[in-house]
Amino acid sequence: MNNTRTCYRVIIHSRDEFIQLVSAIDKMAEKHSIASSVVFKITLALDELISNIFDYAFNDTQKPEIDIVVCIDRGVFFAKIIDSGKAFDISKIQKPELDKPIDKRRKPIGGMGVHLVRNLMDSFTYYRVDGKNYVLICTKIDTETH
Repeated sequence: MNNTRTCYRVIIHSRDEFIQLVSAIDKMAEKHSIASSVVFKITLALDELISNIFDYAFNDTQKPEIDIVVCIDRGVFFAKIIDSGKAFDISKIQKPELDKPIDKRRKPIGGMGVHLVRNLMDSFTYYRVDGKNYVLICTKIDTETH
């Protein structure tokens, strides 16, 4: 594994621009020889979080802007996602009742994306400062075996 710190910053305004973030993650993965299974879970977690932001944080009059910094340092991937949309602490979303049939759950639809992120990442944090939402995620990374 490459022990240098690598970071990329991507600012996106639409779902179509998510590919810019995927490209940055792919570059980091190549540089640090990250296992494809880890790249998949990182990309999936970020896709879920960013989709939630586009779906819920902005009203029709706001121009969405999501500022994302992704880094790898000493065997750990971390990302900071910042938006100026409505306050919404996704870390407080209750875990879905997976042990019950869908029609018996207190909330039959929703919350699965956040549940997925919690299970894919080692840590997940939300806070709001000066009118901005911050989501931090991190996970240990595995390298390819050669």
